[in-house]
Amino acid sequence: MILIIGAGAVGTTLAAYLTLAGQPVRLLMRERDMAAFQGLPHLTVDGVAGRKSLKVVKPELSTTLDLTGVDYLLLCVKYAALDDVLSQLPATLPVGLTLVSALNGVSALPRLRQRYPTSRLVNMTVMFNAQLLSPLHAQITTLPQIIIDSDDAKLLDLFDLSGMEVKRAQGEADAWGKLLLNLANAVCALTHSSAKDLLTLPDLRAIYAAVLDEAVALIEHAGIAYRLPMPLPYKLFRQLILHGGPLPWWIARLRNGLQEGSYPSMVADIERGRSTEVNQLNGEIVNLGRAQRRPSPVNAEIVALVQGLEGKLPPPYLTPAELRERLRV
Repeated sequence: MILIIGAGAVGTTLAAYLTLAGQPVRLLMRERDMAAFQGLPHLTVDGVAGRKSLKVVKPELSTTLDLTGVDYLLLCVKYAALDDVLSQLPATLPVGLTLVSALNGVSALPRLRQRYPTSRLVNMTVMFNAQLLSPLHAQITTLPQIIIDSDDAKLLDLFDLSGMEVKRAQGEADAWGKLLLNLANAVCALTHSSAKDLLTLPDLRAIYAAVLDEAVALIEHAGIAYRLPMPLPYKLFRQLILHGGPLPWWIARLRNGLQEGSYPSMVADIERGRSTEVNQLNGEIVNLGRAQRRPSPVNAEIVALVQGLEGKLPPPYLTPAELRERLRV
């Protein structure tokens, strides 16, 4: 049995592909959401690049955290919900259970290791972009891809024949590479911009390059290995962002299946007045700089600006030019 905690965009998408692969799936949700889910016969994922939308029989639904018979526990919540999840989990996980973290950033796994030092813990880097449209109804705007840091053959084969591309990681380099890409989420959130905007508008491209320059310098100074999810060294990727014209957008479309109208989840968080994961993304770079006693003014200002937008409706967005001026890029 695979238990997925979190019925948001990522949890819903993974549940659909696992169900398509013939895996037994249970989806854990909040009690107040159960009524909205019970009357739905299917789980749907729209906009899958290169194929028809997925529609599968909805998995087993539960509001009670029961680990009996669970082989893999997938954590698919926002970082802000992690404390609540940990408060519900037992002090010791059952023998034979593997805890898989699909959370953004690199902060969750160290916390889980501290809590469960003798348990089997795995990091799953989610490479697809997904948005929740309604209960049990998600939209994916990139190719379905995940990277799993494990040599567990059964875990790596869970999605066989579903269309989900699974790659095996070795260490945390891929997670840090994904973190670098996700630093763009806050730039889009502050300006209410799409992924296409980020890769085509000169002001946003300049901002993103400055954010990455600062982050890569700190990561390399700390001796942390990172691997960007494309076969390019950072310097070449940077040149592509700044001087590649429309090429970055076309590469993203062809290589990753990125579709027009694709927004990072942080854009939706700000749009709906919710808290964000900026502390686990750009804030991670700020913390890294603080630990090295090195400045991180661009990412620090972005964190402050995003936090200033949280909970404000309607959000007072900045234009790309205004944000570039604020960051002195």
